Amino acid sequence: MEEIFGEDYVEEALRHSELAELVICERTDQFKDTVLGFQRLNYRDEQSTYAAGLEREFGVALICSLLHNPTRQLIAELGLNYL
Repeated sequence: MEEIFGEDYVEEALRHSELAELVICERTDQFKDTVLGFQRLNYRDEQSTYAAGLEREFGVALICSLLHNPTRQLIAELGLNYL
């Protein structure tokens, strides 16, 4: 994730996991689209371009959904099985 988003962005995202959880709970459909859009990309340059175009809160949510255990647990509890 650091190669795609940058080390500072990833560290900041992990510090703002509460924003990620809010996005996941309140904007579930858009979050799902974000994750699925990211997952379909195969190359680092495609992923970096995609990441650069994301709204900040969806970037934070994506990072936390992949790297932050409490956020991953929330996703499991909500039954969001597409991750």
